[in-house]
Amino acid sequence: MKTPEVPAHWSPAQRARAEALLPFERLSAGLLAPRPQFYGLRPAKDALAVELGEQALLEWWMAALGRPGTWRARWCPLRPMLSHAESMGWPIQVYSPGREVDVPALYAVGGADQPAARHRCRSMALIRVPDAVVYSKSNLVRAGDVALLDHQGDELARMPCHLSTDGGVLAQRGDEVALAEQDDLPELPRALSLLGLHSFAYGHWLEEFLPKLGACLTEPGVENITVLVDAQMPTQLFESLALVLGGMDRVRIVQPGEALRLRELWAVTAPLYYPIGPAPGTLGSPGWHVMDGPWMATCMQRLAARWERAVPVSTCERVYLGRTDGQHRRLLNRPDVEAWFRGQQFTIVDAHDLPFLQQMALMQGAKWLVAPEGSALSNSLFAPAGTRIGMLAGPRVMHMEAYAQVVQAQGQHLCLCLGQQPQALRPGEYFGNYAIDLDTLPQLLQRLDSDAAGACSG
Repeated sequence: MKTPEVPAHWSPAQRARAEALLPFERLSAGLLAPRPQFYGLRPAKDALAVELGEQALLEWWMAALGRPGTWRARWCPLRPMLSHAESMGWPIQVYSPGREVDVPALYAVGGADQPAARHRCRSMALIRVPDAVVYSKSNLVRAGDVALLDHQGDELARMPCHLSTDGGVLAQRGDEVALAEQDDLPELPRALSLLGLHSFAYGHWLEEFLPKLGACLTEPGVENITVLVDAQMPTQLFESLALVLGGMDRVRIVQPGEALRLRELWAVTAPLYYPIGPAPGTLGSPGWHVMDGPWMATCMQRLAARWERAVPVSTCERVYLGRTDGQHRRLLNRPDVEAWFRGQQFTIVDAHDLPFLQQMALMQGAKWLVAPEGSALSNSLFAPAGTRIGMLAGPRVMHMEAYAQVVQAQGQHLCLCLGQQPQALRPGEYFGNYAIDLDTLPQLLQRLDSDAAGACSG
């Protein structure tokens, strides 16, 4: 990459207008940050595309990334990846077919239980896409003249999205998206993609991306395939990847703004639908966040087997995983909640900078695990059967169905502790800040204890 500079061939008027809509330094800093600011940049990105056109946006965008050149904006019809692959006759290996599955009850204190139900899960499959182009920090793949996105059935219709939030999408109009195109892109013969908009997020990595690799571990030839990952990811994510692969020799790190051409792309559908920039008011409804829980549990066990011998011993049986105040879904009375759990002999752990193997050690040693809803709690996917898991959360519970499915499949015990949101959600906000009533915390531990005791007696 070169030092970011505004496009030299632009007129002063064009530069001034682009600067007014999307300041160059702000854009460059937001794109190159360790945690890229795609969500925050999206409104200004859309405004620039509307006023100056998607080609101008592309030139401004790539210049801010230090990747000037002969880029062209190309409009492509958007197609669902799996159904398009089926229509084209591409090779598909289905690991878990879409079907009706059981969703266990979500038990709660501080609010009502959500009853058990049956809903449809999505298909989990490996698709071998010929002559594909992939983009850094992007969930989309270009194959020929079409853009492929992993959405199935009515998922995209049920939860409309601002697809221009994606790192590879310049603009959207109806069922078309504008993507970047360039001659003589770097080319690889074959690779498995773990690229995506949310690849920097620890929880997304464990729940969305790493299972794609876990699904392929039994495929012939997987031991030789190149694995594509984004550059802007926390150290712990690279640590987990190296443990699964036995090193980083086969990993190709895709830099910000980079695009690659692949003669054969291994594209794996995600175990859940992860919307890109969901539009305000589209939180979803019961049944939209559902997976094949037993399959996911098996996949987690397959991954954990790759690092189990390297996990150190932990003596912490009661673990509280903290969540910092700077993150969204903030626990407003965090100090009081942590003090209460400290008084119950819980070890308070800030896992943010903790090496991956140390986080796995905490999971293996814990008999009790409590955490605010968020990425740190995704570690519990690797906790053993019998672990009591308490999740602190706001008043909305419908997006936790898939987590409950995996917990049940792994023989763990889950109870939610629901708080209250003192302020209404702001426009475009999905999960607001919340406070937990301290009087509900003893109820949380009691319910987890009775659930575990009932399972043992049964």
